[in-house]
Amino acid sequence: MKQILALILFGISYSYGYDYKTDVKVSQIGYSDFSDETLLSGNTKVGFNNEVFATNLNIEYLYSTQYDKRRYIMLNELYLRKEYQAYSLSLGKMIKFWGEMEGYNFVDIFNQKNYLYDPFDKGKKLGAWAFSASKYINNNAIEFNVKFHEEDQKFPNESFPYYPFPIVYSSKLRLSDSEYQPTFYLTYNFSTDAYIESETKLIVSLGYDNKRYFIPINQTLLSQFAYRVNKYLFLSNIVYDDMIIKMEAAYTDVNDDQSVSDYYQFAFGGEKTFYDVFGADLSVYCEYYRYGYTENKLENVDVSEIYNNDLFLALKLNFNDTGDTEIKSGIFLDLDNQETVFKIETKSRIKDSFVISGELLRILPKDNTLLSSFGKHTRALIGLSYTF
Repeated sequence: MKQILALILFGISYSYGYDYKTDVKVSQIGYSDFSDETLLSGNTKVGFNNEVFATNLNIEYLYSTQYDKRRYIMLNELYLRKEYQAYSLSLGKMIKFWGEMEGYNFVDIFNQKNYLYDPFDKGKKLGAWAFSASKYINNNAIEFNVKFHEEDQKFPNESFPYYPFPIVYSSKLRLSDSEYQPTFYLTYNFSTDAYIESETKLIVSLGYDNKRYFIPINQTLLSQFAYRVNKYLFLSNIVYDDMIIKMEAAYTDVNDDQSVSDYYQFAFGGEKTFYDVFGADLSVYCEYYRYGYTENKLENVDVSEIYNNDLFLALKLNFNDTGDTEIKSGIFLDLDNQETVFKIETKSRIKDSFVISGELLRILPKDNTLLSSFGKHTRALIGLSYTF
């Protein structure tokens, strides 16, 4: 059924003319204690828009010279969209971004993360087959989403630096109910600008949780397990002069799994920009994350649980030059376990369509934590991307 829908939507866009954009990147990546690799990555986006409807298609690809499971070509987005004066409708495979925080967004629950690409890149997601309807009321909006299918989540093989399991992992998802049991999302988005500028989103989700845990299939095989929940989310930002105050909060009521406790999450922080600091703009970020359970049950099964009492500090320098040169650095500090994850990134455009980039990642974990499977670890990357 999904393949038939994909062919129909692509055929519509191709028949009526289209525009496209392709990004290709070649990266050389060095690991402190694993084999280095050369990585080819990119995506091709095709779109069509007229007075009747619009279609969007996104194909992503990845090829590693060293790690064979980091090789794929996948259709990650393909949806048909109809715009009206006061509402819009979308159907197909789509990606949504929810969240306010710079470091991590635990309210970003619509799509599963693409761990094959990079477990430390929160922007890489797996598209979900869904229907979406939005109603616009002045500056406010009500959105209804139905996700039809829970995506399997793949991980790299055992030789990759960020393989987190002690035994072999099966990507076939196990569920507490049907694979095609829908998950519903109701969102209300409203903003104010009379006395103070702010934007707030309220979300209620009924269906499968984005958080999953792992169950043994036999003595040598693990698989993910998804269960149903009622989930309530709040995210907001307030703009005051050159400062943005942010907050995310969530409460999850577990329906059909006695081994998992209800749990809560919240984060708050701020962003301040200083302009023309020796010719550059300097943005400073400070965020705090908290994760907790209402009962003493299964714990430490998901990457979001790393952020159970964490502080995120970051800086971004924008040099305002013709190459849009910028440097970003951030550090996560676990206040309970004294763990540290540090990352610095830089990029600059050269020769119009070419961008050169660099990255350094450093992990300093403690024993018996989610990060301890990685060990003390350093990753360095240099890349060149081309857009056409």
